Formats: sequence, structure tokens, C-alpha cells
Amino acid sequence: MTKTRALAKGGVTYQDEVWHKECFVCTGCKAPLAGQPFTSQGDSPYCVKCFSTLYAQKCAGCNTAITGFGDGKYVSFQERQWHQPCFKCSRCSVSLVGAGFFPDRDQILCSDCNSDE
Repeated sequence: MTKTRALAKGGVTYQDEVWHKECFVCTGCKAPLAGQPFTSQGDSPYCVKCFSTLYAQKCAGCNTAITGFGDGKYVSFQERQWHQPCFKCSRCSVSLVGAGFFPDRDQILCSDCNSDE
């Protein structure tokens, strides 16, 4: 027989289920998630760090996770993704957000650097 504890106050609702705050934890590291940013993979909740390590795409510019938290906007082209601040010309580092660009093997170039070829 499973013992259950009644929620006196301050529960967390996740996917239409109510949890004690201390029982609602990251599936990976077991850190408490109540009041913290978190995401899920399938039905399982994860803290930002565990989700980043296990599931997030990596930025082609800085090689860190693109999580959608903080400045979560990103650029996607073919099989690669960049945080918006990382999406810049491989040669002169000018921002390419909202601008035309030219793929050149593993590099992306602005129109000026592309015309210097």
C-alpha cells in the first residue's frame, strides 16, 4: 500500500498533476524545479543545465546549447543553428541577422566578404 501525503499548501501543477514542491525535481539531476525555469522532453521535466547537456542543439558559432531561455532567439540554416548574437560573418564578424549572407563550406559570409573572393 502506497502512502500519500496531502497537500496543505503551495503545490506545483505540471501536466494536470499536482506535486509537492520538494517532489517536483529534474529527471536528470534531481534538483528542485519549483520556481525555476525548466523544460521537458516527452513527459519528463528537466532543469536548463540537464536539458542543454542531453537534448539541446549546439550553436555553430559558440558551440554552446540553444535552449530558448534568456535570449532564446536563434537562426537556423540547413542543418546548423546559431544564437542571434553568434550569427555573423566568418571573416569580418558583422552581424548577419536580417541580412543576406553567402554559405561557403563551413563559413557564412556577408556580401562584402563574398565579393572579395
